[in-house]
Amino acid sequence: MYLSASKPTRSLRAVEWEGRNLVIVGGENHKTGQGICTIGHYENLELFAGHLLGIQSIPYRWSAQDLTTLDQIPYIGKISGNEEIYIATGFRKWGMTSGTLSAQMISDQIQRKDNPYTELYDPSRFKTGASLKTFFVQNANVAKELVAGKVEIVHKKTSDLTADEGAVVFHDGKRVGAYKDPEGKLHLVDRTCTHMGCETEWNDGDRSWDCPCHGSRFSYDGEVIEGPASVPLTKLYE
Repeated sequence: MYLSASKPTRSLRAVEWEGRNLVIVGGENHKTGQGICTIGHYENLELFAGHLLGIQSIPYRWSAQDLTTLDQIPYIGKISGNEEIYIATGFRKWGMTSGTLSAQMISDQIQRKDNPYTELYDPSRFKTGASLKTFFVQNANVAKELVAGKVEIVHKKTSDLTADEGAVVFHDGKRVGAYKDPEGKLHLVDRTCTHMGCETEWNDGDRSWDCPCHGSRFSYDGEVIEGPASVPLTKLYE
């Protein structure tokens, strides 16, 4: 795997798939449901790969989420007050190394063995200073996105959508999420995230509804793709 030292960050990884040698090109960090049109992130990676490798085709593309803790150090170990539940999360893209570390640490904890990293990665830790500042910044961002989604002005109607297009539209007197599939069938959802009530945004790159507050993702017809939401968006019908 190759990781760039410059900005914006890019990564390259070789992979064999169904007898073919492919290159996975990664990058374009952004918050879920926020920023530029999501298809733009794929276009930036395609431009980079074209200049560097002279790519001829792109058989697959996808986006994934990486959790980041307040102090940017993973949470690994027992949940506070519970002797039976262990967690390992917040790897910030370093899943292979952090996953191996998690296995070693949790194995030691279950066997009541001392591990030199237990305190550093303790899930119940919370330190003032940088962690507290990050806590307030992140929650201010959530509050901003929550309000923005409730007051945005929408002019588009379902009749304005073309095939394979999704958008927030004004329908039956309220703002709803709409997607017209390639066959022309219309899929309507209440775009209010079932986690904590933020308004999801249309992700044109992945044909999904993404929550800008806590990162939940839903398919174009409302099914949960990624949490923390566990309940689908409400489907609406004309």
